[in-house]
Amino acid sequence: MAHLVISLLILTAAKIRSEDNLPQPIQTDEFDYLFRLIKPQPGESAWREIDWYTDVTKARQIAVARNKPLIIFTAADGSPLGRT
Repeated sequence: MAHLVISLLILTAAKIRSEDNLPQPIQTDEFDYLFRLIKPQPGESAWREIDWYTDVTKARQIAVARNKPLIIFTAADGSPLGRT
């Protein structure tokens, strides 16, 4: 969802000119406003507050000790931690 919002903001900020369809530069007075708008907002990235582990054995031991579920995040082409 956040990626969609950021994409829409970028498209809106570009202000396409009708005569040559080139994006218009962002004006200096708009930059601070747009920068604040696209920065992560409080509570928006709750996943960053979760303790993430790269060692499955350690993660399992901690999950059992805390009586919490274990979620394994992976991707079809390998570990998401190695993706860029």
